[in-house]
Amino acid sequence: MTDLPPQQAQLKVDNNSSQKNTTEDQVIRGIVSRVVFRNPDNGYTVMKIDPGKGDEVTVVGKFLSISAGMHLIIRGQESSHSKYGTQFQAQSFTQTEPSTASEIERYLSSGLIKGIGAKTAEKLVEAFGEKTIETINKDPEAIAKIAGVGLHKAKLIQEAFAEQQDERESMRFLLEHSITPLFAQKIYKLYGTKTVELISKNPYQLAQDIWGIGFTTADGIAANLGIARDSPLRIKAGLIHTLERAAEGEGHVYLPGKLLGDRARSLLGLEDSIDLGPFVEELKSIGDLISFDDSYYLPLLNRAEDFVSNFVARRTSPWKEPRVSESQATRILKELAEKMSFQFSTEQGEAVLRSVAYPLMVITGGPGCGKTTIIQAICAVYKEMGLVVRLAAPTGRAAQRMAQVCSMNASTIHRLLKFDPSKRGFLHGPNDPLVADVVIIDEASMIDIHLAQSLFSAIGPKTSLILVGDKDQLPSVGPGKILGDLLSLVEVKSISLSQIFRRSSESSINEIAHAINSGNVPDIPVPDGETKTDAYFIPRSDPEEVAGLVQKLLAEQIPKKFEVEATDIVVLTPSNRGPLGTQALNEKLQAFLNPSGKIDVEQELQVGDGTLRIGDRVCQRVNNYHIDEHGVFNGDVGQVYSVDRHSSRVTVELWDGRLIDYERGDLTQLSLAYAVTVHRSQGSEIPCVVLVLHDSHYTLLERQLVYTAVTRAKKLLIIVGTKRALAIACKRTNTQRRLTRLPERIREFIQNHK
Repeated sequence: MTDLPPQQAQLKVDNNSSQKNTTEDQVIRGIVSRVVFRNPDNGYTVMKIDPGKGDEVTVVGKFLSISAGMHLIIRGQESSHSKYGTQFQAQSFTQTEPSTASEIERYLSSGLIKGIGAKTAEKLVEAFGEKTIETINKDPEAIAKIAGVGLHKAKLIQEAFAEQQDERESMRFLLEHSITPLFAQKIYKLYGTKTVELISKNPYQLAQDIWGIGFTTADGIAANLGIARDSPLRIKAGLIHTLERAAEGEGHVYLPGKLLGDRARSLLGLEDSIDLGPFVEELKSIGDLISFDDSYYLPLLNRAEDFVSNFVARRTSPWKEPRVSESQATRILKELAEKMSFQFSTEQGEAVLRSVAYPLMVITGGPGCGKTTIIQAICAVYKEMGLVVRLAAPTGRAAQRMAQVCSMNASTIHRLLKFDPSKRGFLHGPNDPLVADVVIIDEASMIDIHLAQSLFSAIGPKTSLILVGDKDQLPSVGPGKILGDLLSLVEVKSISLSQIFRRSSESSINEIAHAINSGNVPDIPVPDGETKTDAYFIPRSDPEEVAGLVQKLLAEQIPKKFEVEATDIVVLTPSNRGPLGTQALNEKLQAFLNPSGKIDVEQELQVGDGTLRIGDRVCQRVNNYHIDEHGVFNGDVGQVYSVDRHSSRVTVELWDGRLIDYERGDLTQLSLAYAVTVHRSQGSEIPCVVLVLHDSHYTLLERQLVYTAVTRAKKLLIIVGTKRALAIACKRTNTQRRLTRLPERIREFIQNHK
């Protein structure tokens, strides 16, 4: 028998267990008869081991890869659990090949090796005894002579053995480099038998190939492999990561040369004496880096900005032959005003007329300024002329609201373009543009440079595009600031709505929003039991007090005093991290609103470091085009509908009523959503917003953020925190200017088109 090298794992001992006073590890040996529970995220496993004599042993611990039929030597200590009785707490284990004939037969009969069932296993052991495994590995011709096997099947069995051994080696290699079980399985699925070879050669490739594995993890593996800190491989990967981090974290489309160098040196811990120039030039020579006038781009971002610039530049002149004339639009607008008993303002009428005259039109305005009315009017004009109108928005909620007010179909931009999983791209594009005379996009401030490229590429040469949004809201989560950049250009036709129509004496939310947008700190009343309004400020300075008050507001006070359903209340906060970030707040709110003891343990599932329970409010964190025919997109919210612990499956009922099944591999895309960041709330219209603003959010406090948060509230706004934080946010603006060259490039294209 040849034992594999020990596969060590740092194993947690159950906090509820009481260990015996054993100074030396105990050892058990046997075959895994069944896996009772396993968390693939961290490897925690409960399994039954058949030692071959006596009763089965319950073993608990962390195992990278485990399945029934494996033969293990396990070192650890026996403990007594108050609920589950005697257990063997594993500290380390070694996977071995079985040695005796009976062990080999049980091992082969387990189904672990493809091509071998119980009958074949019995025949093989009867013929070769304790040398069965050695014969499988070295002499497939001998195996082929067994009745019912044949040479083809014998070679398949040999290959299956080799693959299993390679997988063991690969998994052990990944575990030794601190890769979690879930990611280890994804890596092996992608790289297969070349896992160790590819990662040893270039561990930084992991950050490019596996979603969720970043530069830091790859850099740690590289250090363990002995790759030097000033290795060209590491420096080039660091330069690329610096640009990626600037795009994903700050929304920058490019970085200037000096800023790129300074940030890369800081990331890599390199001295100023190391010249990064040669590495930059090498990346440029192979197309991994693009530069213009000291502006350094990732290739995808450069292509996106280039395409959008060209598209916009070609649409700055009016239609030579518009589908709707000015006189026709004016007549229809007049008839619509009479029908609605409403008088369009001068700027609203001008917005509609420009929308039919130009191939690209941008409309912006704050809450209550009539953006929705203009969308309705434009739809009416085009429909009256028998033309095709398509409506879309970045989020499902915004699209649903658009459909309701316009009484016609609307969709998300992703659904409008129709993502094709087989091609990993949209069906509609330059070769198959959208069939429409006009495409109207609401909440355009949320469109990043990548989505703009996809959308604009699907707009045919005779189709009008109208972008509607609020320029004062936060820019897109992704890189770029499309709406702001387009509005900065006089060459691009646009109109800014300033007249406020929706102003009710019973509502103060709009007034608060406009005060914030003007740089003024709004006077928001503190609850006194007498003042009745739709916006309150509750001052609290201690983070624990803030969190405790938020819990009470959601669970008791708001539902009782304002008759608002708990599902209609959303907590908004500027950050993910910190004592009042989404992670801490969601943990507290889940424990308060949907505690573990409230439901049966079978109705909850551990996912990563957290737990999902039936009834939990959750949010999708990335676009997933494969999980459902219509896709599930970043920002979609829902509620956990059911949990199947045995298959590690969770079903979520989305906001639109769809039931989506999440397998184990997709569950990490979900996060709790009792509290969400202000950025993630974009495009939503929330009945009740509880906004947390605190001094601990200092670096994130700015006007656009608090303005965006306030304008999400439809019926009730409650701000909890410090007045200092509110004042800072109202006064501070453009603290992090996004780096794009879209305006300059548009002007360059306009000059070239002349």
